[in-house]
Amino acid sequence: MKCRSAFVLFAALCTVAGCGKSSSRQTVTGNVTYKKAPLQDGRISFVTTTDPPANAGGAVITNGRFEMPAEMGLEPGTYRVILSAPGGIRERTPEEVAAGMSPAAKELLPPEYNTESKITVEVKAKGPNEFNWTIE
Repeated sequence: MKCRSAFVLFAALCTVAGCGKSSSRQTVTGNVTYKKAPLQDGRISFVTTTDPPANAGGAVITNGRFEMPAEMGLEPGTYRVILSAPGGIRERTPEEVAAGMSPAAKELLPPEYNTESKITVEVKAKGPNEFNWTIE
């Protein structure tokens, strides 16, 4: 009887473990070149194109390369891309100085790649989903 109970319990656990919802998240990779060299340090963010938009994921850019493995990747769909890289310290406005705010990082990349980005990519269910940018 003990063997039968153990088998039933084992079979039940195997069934439950196999019933989870499978993810359709995709690996997303790419390269970013800035002024003819790999972007040393930066960040890439992917934002949904729905209304309201929502941050869907992102990765650190190191030596011009970024990678989001499938478990942290994106669902198939269209995303707006935001590329950002620190470029030193930005001067504070008089209002920021009066408020005692710390200096913020200066953005190295042009606004059309971050605050004004209209760049979109389509992540496909059957990759590869590799995206590359060359910024002058």
